[in-house]
Amino acid sequence: MQDFTYRSGVAGANLRNNTKSRLTTAISLLALSAASMTAVAQTELPVSSVGANNEESYLVDRAQSFKYSQPMVETPKTLTIISAAVMRDRGIDNLRDALRSVPGISMAAGEGGTPTGDSMTIRGFSARTDIFADGIRDIAGYSRDTYNTEGIEVAKGPGSSVSGRGSVGGSVNLVKKTALNDNFTDITINTGSESDHRLTLDTNFRVGETSALRLNLLSTDGEVAGRDYVENAMDAVAINFATGIDTASRFSFTAEFQNQDRLPDYGLPWVPVGLPGYESNALAPPPESLFDNFYGNVNRDFEDIEATTFTASYEYDLSETSTLRFQARHATVDRHSLTTAPRFVSSSGVFPDPILIRWDDEKPRDQENNMSVLQVAYITAFDMGGIGHELSIGAEYYDEEEVRWTESANGTDNLINGSANDFLNPQPTLTFTGAYTRTGAVPNTGVGKTSAIYAFDTLTLNEQWEINTGLRLENYENETHASGGRGGPVDVITDDNMLSWNIAAVYKLQDSATIYFGVGKSFNPAGEDLTGGGSQSELDPEESLGYELGTKWELFDNRLLASAAIFRTVKTNARTDDPFDGGTVVTPGSDTGAETLDGEQTVNGLELSAVGQITDRFSVSAGYTHQKGKITKANGADAALEGVKLPRTPENSLSLWMSYNMNAWSFGMGAEYVDERTNGTNAARGIRTAPSYNVFDAMVSWQATDKLSLQFNGDNLSDERYVDLVGGGHFVPGPGRYFSLSGHYSF
Repeated sequence: MQDFTYRSGVAGANLRNNTKSRLTTAISLLALSAASMTAVAQTELPVSSVGANNEESYLVDRAQSFKYSQPMVETPKTLTIISAAVMRDRGIDNLRDALRSVPGISMAAGEGGTPTGDSMTIRGFSARTDIFADGIRDIAGYSRDTYNTEGIEVAKGPGSSVSGRGSVGGSVNLVKKTALNDNFTDITINTGSESDHRLTLDTNFRVGETSALRLNLLSTDGEVAGRDYVENAMDAVAINFATGIDTASRFSFTAEFQNQDRLPDYGLPWVPVGLPGYESNALAPPPESLFDNFYGNVNRDFEDIEATTFTASYEYDLSETSTLRFQARHATVDRHSLTTAPRFVSSSGVFPDPILIRWDDEKPRDQENNMSVLQVAYITAFDMGGIGHELSIGAEYYDEEEVRWTESANGTDNLINGSANDFLNPQPTLTFTGAYTRTGAVPNTGVGKTSAIYAFDTLTLNEQWEINTGLRLENYENETHASGGRGGPVDVITDDNMLSWNIAAVYKLQDSATIYFGVGKSFNPAGEDLTGGGSQSELDPEESLGYELGTKWELFDNRLLASAAIFRTVKTNARTDDPFDGGTVVTPGSDTGAETLDGEQTVNGLELSAVGQITDRFSVSAGYTHQKGKITKANGADAALEGVKLPRTPENSLSLWMSYNMNAWSFGMGAEYVDERTNGTNAARGIRTAPSYNVFDAMVSWQATDKLSLQFNGDNLSDERYVDLVGGGHFVPGPGRYFSLSGHYSF
C-alpha cells in the first residue's frame, strides 16, 4: 500500500485538480466512444421505441429482492420504493437527499470514530451499516450518488432474516441499472445557483440478439447552498454487460469506478452551557445568522475517495417456476481525508473573549475497506397438499476488512501551533504549511466473516389467507484491533451464531386490499461495523423484536398504493452500564466503563403513505410517520437515562410531493416537515435538541421536442435555516435556497 501525505497549499490543490482533470478527460473520451458505438448500433439494429428510463410512474409494484416474493400490496411490512420518476421530478441526485423524502429517517453527522457519509437512523435505531446495493451490504463510509440507480428501496422494521446482522430499524437497498435489449442514449446537463454543474450520460446498445452493453457516466462539481466554501466534486463510470437477456440463461457483469473530491463539512458546534452571550441558547444550535460559517480550513481539510466495484451475476431458469441464482462482488474503497471538528476553546468551562474555535481537533483518516461476497439462491413455486408455496432458499458468504492507519503532523501544522479560529468571523483560508503522514504505528484493523443460510416461504392457504415466513442462521466472526481505543489498545474477537426470523399473516379483503400482522427478530453483534466506531466489547449480540399491524390498498384502478401501519420495536437486551464492574463509577450516558446486556429500548409508532397516480395527469408521493422512542430500562450509572428519548428520532415527520402533467408542461411541488431531534444520550457532554423545520420545493418542466426536455427546480424556497445532520459535538445545517436548470436529451 502506498504511503499517502497530506500536501499543503497550492501544490496540493494542483495535484487534486490535475487528477480530476485527467478523470474528466477520460470520462469525456469514454462518452465520445459510447456515442460512436451507439450510432453504429443504431444503424445496424432496429431501435425500440421505448427507452429503459422512460418510466413515468411513481408507483413500483414489486421490490427487487426475490426474498419479497409478493407484490407490494401483499408484502407484510412497510416498504417504500423511491422510483426513478420521483427522483427525476424532485431533482434528487444522491442517496442522502432521496432518504430525506422518506419520513421516519433522520440523517446523522460524522463523528470522531465514524467518517462522514451516508449515516442515518431509521425508526429510532442506527442504520449506518444497513445500506445495500442489489442486495449486497455496503458498509464503507462515503456518499452515494444516484447516477447509476434505478430506484431505492427502504424496508422498515427488524429485518435481519432478510438482510443479515443489524437492520433493527430497517435497511436501504439501491437498485443499480443494468443493460437492456434496447438502444437508447440519454444525456442530462444541469447547472445551478451555486456555481455547480452536473453531466450524466446513460447509453445502452445491443451487441447481439440477446446481449447488450450499458454505460453510465457522471461528472459533477459545485458548492453547497447556505454553506461557505463547502464544495463537492465527483467523477464516476459504471459499465454493465449482459447476455442471455430474456432467455433462460442470463449473465451480467458490472464494473464501477468512482472518485470523490470533497471539502468535508462538520458544520457548527452546539452552544455549550456558559458560553458568554448565549446563555439562553445553552445546549442548542448557535443563531441562524452563523449557519453559513465554515470552521475548517480549505488549505488543510480535504476528502478524497476512490471506490471500485466488480459484480457478476448469473441466473438459470430450471423450469418455468424454478430459478438458480449466483451473485459475486469484490469492492474496494480508499478514503484519505482530514476534517476539522468545530470545538470551542475553554479552560475548566471558562471561555475566552472573543469566543474561539480550536484548530487542533483535526480528524485525519487514512482508511481502506475491502469486501468479497458470494450469494447463491434457489427460487421456486409449487403446490403441496392444496397449499401454494413460493420458496427461496440460499446461502451467503461475506469477507470484509477495514484498515485504518494513524497519521500525525509531527509538529508541522502551523494552524495548531498558531492562534485559534474566531467563532463569529472564522478565517477558513489561512495558509497551511504542514504535512500529515503515517506514524508507523500498528493500524486499527477489523476483519468480519459472515456465513449464512436462509429460507423464505410464502404459503397461499386459500384465496384470502397467506402466511409469510423467513428464517436465517448466520455466523459472524469479528476480529478487531484498536490501537488507540478508549482506555488504550483493545483486541476483540467475537464468534456469534444468530437465528433471526420473521412470520406474518396476510388477509386479502379483495384482490387489491390486504390486512397483515407480522413479527420479526434482529441482532446487533459487537463490532458489526468492523472498526468504524462500534462497540469494543465481546458481549453477545443485542436482540430486537418488531411487531407491525397494517393494511394496504390499491386505488384508482390500481395506480395508487395507500398504506397504514402501527409498529413497535423493542431492543430487549440493549448494552448498558454494568453496576457490578468492581465499583467503577461512570457518568450516565458516557462511553466508558464495562457494559452488560440488561438494557431495553423501545420505539412505538404509526406510518401512513400514498404513492402513485390519482388521475392520468396527477401523481403523488406522500408519507407520514409518528414515533416515540425512548430508553425503557438501564442499569448502574446509566439508570438515570430511563425515559430519555432515543437520539435522532423525530416524533413527527412528513413528506409530500405532487406533480401535474399538462401535455408538454409538468408542474410539481412538495414539502417536508421534521420534528425536533436530540443528538444523543451522553449526559457528560449534554443532550442537545435540534429544532423542527419545514422546507418547500417546486418544479416546472417542459417537453420541448420528442427528444429534448428542460426542467427547473427550486429547493428550500423559503430559505429555511435548519439543523440537518445531527452529531454528538456538532451539527451540519441543511442546504439553503437552491435553484437548478437541467436539459435532458434522449435519442
